[in-house]
Amino acid sequence: MLRKKLVFILFGALLSFKGLSIEPHSIDTSEIFNQIKKFDLDETRLSFSTTFFNSIVYKNDSTLFYNPDGTLLLFKIKLGVVTKVTLLSKPSAATHTYNRHLFFHKNKIYSYGGESAFHAFPGLIYFDDLTSIWIKKEITGYPFDSKRVLNSWKKEDKVMVLLSHFSELQQTNSDDHAKFSFGEIDLKSFKYVRHFSFKGAYQDLLFHSGLGFFRGDYIYDSDLYSIHGYYHDGGAIDYRILDKTSGSLKRMSRLDAIKRVDGLSYLYVEDSTIYLRDQYGAIDSFGVNSGKIIHSKDFLQLYKSKENNSWLYYLIGAIFTFIFFLTLVIVHKFNLYNGSQNSQSYGLKIIEKKLKNLNTNLITKDSLDELFGISHYSYETIKTKRSFLIKSLNDQSKIKIERVRDNKDKRYFNYKIS
Repeated sequence: MLRKKLVFILFGALLSFKGLSIEPHSIDTSEIFNQIKKFDLDETRLSFSTTFFNSIVYKNDSTLFYNPDGTLLLFKIKLGVVTKVTLLSKPSAATHTYNRHLFFHKNKIYSYGGESAFHAFPGLIYFDDLTSIWIKKEITGYPFDSKRVLNSWKKEDKVMVLLSHFSELQQTNSDDHAKFSFGEIDLKSFKYVRHFSFKGAYQDLLFHSGLGFFRGDYIYDSDLYSIHGYYHDGGAIDYRILDKTSGSLKRMSRLDAIKRVDGLSYLYVEDSTIYLRDQYGAIDSFGVNSGKIIHSKDFLQLYKSKENNSWLYYLIGAIFTFIFFLTLVIVHKFNLYNGSQNSQSYGLKIIEKKLKNLNTNLITKDSLDELFGISHYSYETIKTKRSFLIKSLNDQSKIKIERVRDNKDKRYFNYKIS
């Protein structure tokens, strides 16, 4: 009996622990904003009401960090019965980028990419607890010509990233062929590995093909999925779910039915389950693939379809060039052969005519060499050419030449012509 009670108590404790691990506390945005005001900061720079939910990352279910979009400020917010806000960074009027990728990894806050009205930042920075400032993180093998981060998502210990690069002309006209690359940053070794690259008209690829990614006004990030919400007038919102494994951003019918949350109500994802907590604390849950997929934007498939296959074109070009030159060589040799054959045939006809005009059918070796026109060559050359011409005449003409012994001196030969 005692054993059964212990098992029941342990089971209940495990359930409670699991519930805490996936259920963020309610966020009282009014209380948070009131406490931030006490730090005597420029409230207009914070854009609190419109950017708060895309500027927070969770450490656990009761602690989150708030980096106001476009600033280098960082707050620690402790949730619970009593909400407590702490300013971790030094008060600063310095500006930073918007639409950056904010994430928490190994007890550090990172900010990657983003852009302002005047420039883009393609690097990675992290908040240093000791100095209370943001520091740039060096990445081994990172492209030195990186221009901006067009898209990125964190999956476990890696950040998948699409980069645009500076061209030699540093222009962004629609007719220019800009360079893009897709790769990953290993957050263990902080090394960059490029997977593939491609080129294309910058404006066309960015705006027409949709290579880039606006992260949204509401963001909740987990290991396998992230939720992105996009505000509209009248308090409306569109939610999307990003599958980090396939790299696809999906619009689901189940998410379309959910209204805009305010912190007391909340929408989040853990593993493959989406949770919705209403303002009264009641929680509903459903799978990330529940409902109908209304639209899916597959980033990985899109990027791979643009992959640079110039090497294939170079190979095809090289093959055609080789075939062209090979054809020229063959044709040239064929022409030489035909010319040689024609010249040889003409020469044989002349010799044949000379032989027919002889008054005798028996000719000495020396006389035959004179008639063949080969008497000025060396002995071995004369011998070779004589044999070749005799054979050619015997095969190709009506003249037949036969070697016979000299009747007066059996050591020598004469040639009988018939």
